[in-house]
Amino acid sequence: MNRREFLTSTACACLATATAKVDPLFAEDAPAAAPAIPKRLYRCGTPPPTPAARIQATRVITALRSHRMNFRGKTVVPIRFHVIHDGQQGLLPDRQLKAQVAMLNTIYAPTGVEFKTIEVDLHENAAWFRHEYGTDQETEMKTALGKDPSGCLNIYTCEPGGGLLGYATFPWWLKDTPALDGVVLHHASFPNSPRPWVQQPWPFDLGMTAVHEIGHWCGLYHTFQGGCDAPGDDLEDTPFEMGPAAGCPIDQPSACPGESRFDPVENYMDYSDDACMKHFTPQQLQRIRDMVGYYRFELNPQTSRSSLLEQVRKSVE
Repeated sequence: MNRREFLTSTACACLATATAKVDPLFAEDAPAAAPAIPKRLYRCGTPPPTPAARIQATRVITALRSHRMNFRGKTVVPIRFHVIHDGQQGLLPDRQLKAQVAMLNTIYAPTGVEFKTIEVDLHENAAWFRHEYGTDQETEMKTALGKDPSGCLNIYTCEPGGGLLGYATFPWWLKDTPALDGVVLHHASFPNSPRPWVQQPWPFDLGMTAVHEIGHWCGLYHTFQGGCDAPGDDLEDTPFEMGPAAGCPIDQPSACPGESRFDPVENYMDYSDDACMKHFTPQQLQRIRDMVGYYRFELNPQTSRSSLLEQVRKSVE
């Protein structure tokens, strides 16, 4: 079994488990005249990291700290938007793309990561528009459209199947599967998206799906990673959370034994409604700097030439 097959099988198994356990975010039927809308939507299809990947990422953090290496300054991430549509749905106007990038730059500013759109291309392809994670359609779409994965962020907008709002790749996958690197986003998750299904609630049009998925692309896990089991999401300043949040249950005590803090429902890496998402924690911000600096070093010419980073890489790999 190759890496692609392994990741796909893992993702499918994890997604099947998630869909069996997570309450639907909405489950009302759409009006007859409205476009077909999934009866269930799940915030994210990004699979949980494998045990080996978690161990490796922890080794990276430990090596960076032992070598006293911090990634300071600005890292500019060029974005290539691949807007997939079916001829009627999915045609995103420039104003929505600009609004999304502006939001990303505001939220990610404390990490030193800055996003800049360098290309927007449109593609009419119904199969790609409604593709499902881990299928041949995903591979075909990314192989045909993706460009320079080490030097930019490829964002694919569409209406992903399986009831997903989006999914992403982790930075440590880049080396082995560069063609698959990037983020996939539901076209109606962008700021100010039109609502053809106005009779249904749609709490996902403020742009937070992109913030969440790019968090994965930068190396963050879900806040509920591992449930109540240590080490959770490998960060001490996010409470242990039994499962993903839905809606905006603020001040909800954690159901995990021994956890005295509230569930982190306002964290960008939970499954809350867009309006509920407010922040990253300090350790999440630091992890973004570390993971982008280490795994996506080619985005920053200064980092890519660092002899200290080369020493760190030798100690880890």
